[in-house]
Amino acid sequence: MNIKKFLRILRAGLAALLALTLAVSLLLASGCYVNKKPAGSGESTPEADIVGEWDYVRDASLPDFATMVKLKTSDIEADFDKTGRGLVTVEQYIDGDTVHFWNNSHTEIIKVRFVGIDTPESTGKVEPWGHPASIYTKTKLQNASQIVLESNEEGTPTVDSTGERYLAWVWYKPNGSDTWRNLNIEILSDGLAMGKSTSSTRYGDVAMDALTSARTERINLYSGKRDPLFYYGETIELTIKALVMNRSAYSSLKVRFEGVVTKESGGGIYMEQFDEDTQQYYGVYVYGGYAPLAPKFLVPGYRLSVTGTADDNENFGFQVSGLSFSLINPTDDDTKIIEKDVKFEPTLITADDLLTNDTLENTYVRLENITVKSIYTTQSTTDSNGAMTLTCTSADGKTVTVRTVKLTLDGETVTEDYFAGKTMNVQGIFTYYQGSPQLKLFTLADVEILQ
Repeated sequence: MNIKKFLRILRAGLAALLALTLAVSLLLASGCYVNKKPAGSGESTPEADIVGEWDYVRDASLPDFATMVKLKTSDIEADFDKTGRGLVTVEQYIDGDTVHFWNNSHTEIIKVRFVGIDTPESTGKVEPWGHPASIYTKTKLQNASQIVLESNEEGTPTVDSTGERYLAWVWYKPNGSDTWRNLNIEILSDGLAMGKSTSSTRYGDVAMDALTSARTERINLYSGKRDPLFYYGETIELTIKALVMNRSAYSSLKVRFEGVVTKESGGGIYMEQFDEDTQQYYGVYVYGGYAPLAPKFLVPGYRLSVTGTADDNENFGFQVSGLSFSLINPTDDDTKIIEKDVKFEPTLITADDLLTNDTLENTYVRLENITVKSIYTTQSTTDSNGAMTLTCTSADGKTVTVRTVKLTLDGETVTEDYFAGKTMNVQGIFTYYQGSPQLKLFTLADVEILQ
């Protein structure tokens, strides 16, 4: 080997070592736990680098405000959405002050915002003490033998400013107890919510006493301490592949990555990025929230730089949320448009890929020559009303599932007749529903009927 070649190799090696040393130094300085290993890796994680645990037990010497008000139980065998009071069961946990319930007759899903309180956010964006509040509410209701919703106005169910969620007091009876507890007041008393027009509610006096007690006793949100479940470290820049292949390691962390938007869905977007090493795309769902500028940025065909909080959420799956937007003087953390009108095509996959290759989750894919064998149409009062589940067979005899949103054609809702017995090529997002893989179809433009 000649001396010039040797020196080039030596310089390259020293540069790589310097870059690695700098990266490690930055990570240690930030206190992030990017080096946390996914379960089963066999490597330990320094305790100083991980988000902690929240372990709260209420001081038994404090007043039990949740039992200082009483529930009228003579008419709870009714539907809350009709009478303003009624037994319910949980359909889905959302966050600390929002839960979806089934009414007593199990005919309607009731989206409920707890009246008189406002817990920190843990879904569209993540705020300090948002995760503890969400865990608190879920734990209380999971360990309840009965749950009742009660309107703030006697006999009249009321809705919030969105017109989509009922406002309610949530009562529950813990397993093994005959005492009804008011969860709204209990959340206030344990310092996991701020008041929201609290004093003017039907239980305003006790609710305000509970809130004052939490502030005086410096409980949780009012303790002046950091939320042990919130990540306060620096932003971690990474690829979509690194993010989604190490979900547990990055959950609750602030991350930044680039990718191309392929589909818009439910106030968010699917983004994907090509990985040269594996020669495939990796995708992630990014929730944009209700920010007024979001639609100007979250457009299919845009290449974006996104900064947000990763969240491995058991209700919504793995996603990134907490995005911010600015058209004037954006900060490093604001969503940025890098390029517009990027051309992208779906990845052609086989039925076997859909059934077995989970690394393709949240990417834009195409299945060819599948035949519809049966169809189920969702009937509900939610946005999924009219959506269809198509059970299909591939050319090699494999069974695959295509799930549609509510589709329209010339202003009319598309029904089962459009797909029944048809053989087609179809494009959409590779997703999972209750652990089973499916191709999610968003538009008829992504369907090619063969016969």
